[in-house]
Amino acid sequence: MTGTGPTERPATGGYRTVGNTMSGGTVHGPTIQAGTIDTLTIHQAPFVPPIPRQLRPVPPSFTDRTEDLDAMMARLGSLPPYAVRVVVISGTGGIGKSTLGSKVLHVLADRFPGGQLYADLRGDSADGPARTSDVLGQFLRALRPGAHPTSAEELGAWWRSATAEHPNRPLAVLLDSAASAEQVRALLPGGGGHLVVVTSREPLADLAGEGAVLHRLGPLHPAAARQYLTLCLGPQRIAREPQAADHIAQLSAGMPLAMALAVQELAAHPDRSLLDATAALSGNHAQLRAGRPALTHQEAAITAALDHAYWALRRDNAAVYRRMGALFALDFDAALTAAVCDLTQPAAGAALRVLHDAHLIEAVNDGEDPLRGRVYRFHDAARAHARQRTGAEAAAGEEDETRRRGLDFYLAAATAAERLLTPTHRHLARDYSYPPAEPATFADDHATALAWLEAQRYNLIAAIRTAAAAGIDTMVWQLAHAIWPLLRSSHDYDLWDESHELGLAAAARCGNRSAEREMLGTWAVGLRSAARHDDAERAFSRVLAMAREDGDERSEAQALHELGSVHLAAGRMEKAQGFLLQARERRVELGAAARDEREQLAYCRGVALTDICLGQVLIGLGRSGEAIGTLTSARNTLLRIPDPLDAGRALAWRSRAHAENGDLAKGEAEGREAAAEFATIGTPRWSAHSLELLGQTLQAGGHRDQARALYQQAIRIYAPISRRDEQRVLRRLQEVR
Repeated sequence: MTGTGPTERPATGGYRTVGNTMSGGTVHGPTIQAGTIDTLTIHQAPFVPPIPRQLRPVPPSFTDRTEDLDAMMARLGSLPPYAVRVVVISGTGGIGKSTLGSKVLHVLADRFPGGQLYADLRGDSADGPARTSDVLGQFLRALRPGAHPTSAEELGAWWRSATAEHPNRPLAVLLDSAASAEQVRALLPGGGGHLVVVTSREPLADLAGEGAVLHRLGPLHPAAARQYLTLCLGPQRIAREPQAADHIAQLSAGMPLAMALAVQELAAHPDRSLLDATAALSGNHAQLRAGRPALTHQEAAITAALDHAYWALRRDNAAVYRRMGALFALDFDAALTAAVCDLTQPAAGAALRVLHDAHLIEAVNDGEDPLRGRVYRFHDAARAHARQRTGAEAAAGEEDETRRRGLDFYLAAATAAERLLTPTHRHLARDYSYPPAEPATFADDHATALAWLEAQRYNLIAAIRTAAAAGIDTMVWQLAHAIWPLLRSSHDYDLWDESHELGLAAAARCGNRSAEREMLGTWAVGLRSAARHDDAERAFSRVLAMAREDGDERSEAQALHELGSVHLAAGRMEKAQGFLLQARERRVELGAAARDEREQLAYCRGVALTDICLGQVLIGLGRSGEAIGTLTSARNTLLRIPDPLDAGRALAWRSRAHAENGDLAKGEAEGREAAAEFATIGTPRWSAHSLELLGQTLQAGGHRDQARALYQQAIRIYAPISRRDEQRVLRRLQEVR
């Protein structure tokens, strides 16, 4: 590649424009032109997320259901194509609802180019159904990787907007194990042409009046059951003992799960006669019906088959089945299983493979997860069975130990991630009863640590809820404290509220003032981020009072800074300035008294961060000349530390101070410099915000076309990650049209 240096040419309006010429090569990745130029364009190929294909393949052993498929297809064909078409497949547990739902969507896959989404709504879970906000966040991240969850209401609007914006790319969605019609309604996509298949033990008749196709699924017919056995065990083996094969199908009551369990044992013992298997199953069935006469024929078939598979396990593998079934986690891997069952990870992995091969647990995804290895979960019927066996067989204290081992695993791993990702987050005590023998370290890899927290999001909140229900208060607040980097990264305000409400109450019951103050402070950060300014002000005021009562000067300085930030975000500039000046003074004093260089550096950074806020306040008060000096001091400190992200923030705001102070050329030049820094760092949110600030400067200078272009770039960056920011810049864009 060759190029010429900058060439000056006359320009109107008192600006000096600079051009650059390049030839003979290609520039890859983010690039900007240097100098004061008329437009700033960050050349980066737009990221196009892969089309989601979240449904598992239909197994080759899928048998019959022809009448069911024909009936549903005929009903679907009668529904208007502009509508969101809904099919509800209902039936008892283990009857094959999920497999049939997947089959429907796979058959129709070519009609839904927008992709296939899957969610387990956990309607039959003893721990309660899935949160709507969790499912919406999961769906949005599949369509727009990097999307930040907010409130359930805002997520619902974002979900409907995202699914309506491409009318020629309808989606297919499988909502598995729904608890109610209301739960389904909250998850319906926007626009038209989509297909939503719902499975539930209940018929969800409330949806019929809204045009949903309701289909009640029954057991396999005897001929289909025989066909299934033939597919799985081979025609020769079935032909040798046709009557025994029919008896196995009869004992399985046409329930696919019961038949799969029977097939697994027969496949594992190819020399065993079907007659012997029939005798064993008959005995189990008779004994079960005698002890539990209220069970239906289908329920008895499932339970007898699970009992039969369970008693065939070695004692150590049976213990793993019981313990993991009794655990709160929604899914599990070898690392968690090892901690809960006091095994090495290789031994835990081997035990899980045995349970999977026995059809007692199922794999969440095909292949290995890059973070967690093989991940498993229980079918609802198998989890209920495992918990029933735990109640019948567990030694005294085993259930409590299982729960505590799982909680300790999540606390240790989340804490390791927290201390790696947020080293300045105040370290608080951790209390373990069963410290994991193989604790997570994440090998100082920030990306892996954050990805682990994201992947375990639902298990972590399940752990907090479990600890709260069990009254383990120290565990509740310690887990809520440990997930700070997840909350800060994800902006999941529902999770933020729930975890901190539980954590704050638990810390108060423990009488731990430091923990209570920390919980209240980090909760208030979430309230401010969610624009709940009055709630945040009350919370930070309480933190300030507690810090002063406890003589904690560091917390006092932080609370003063946060109160200033809340008033700044709310546009109350005079109040913001008062708190920020107090925070700055206190941080300067603490830095002067610091015991070592590391602590002194931390306070210097704190002063600089307060100065960034003060600079914004001064701009808001019309004192932009003073703001320039304050922001220059902050940037110089942050460059020296170094903290390039916050140094870029100081520069972006200083560019606005120059513009507000009447020097539009200087404001434009520094705004471009800030945008270039954020493009290099690779921070989407601040890349977008710097473009937005630069657009304001150009708009003030009368460069409306350039301002519009910058706002449009900012909107494109914000769109997949923050609906609130996207809407704000859209309003700015409308103002310049």
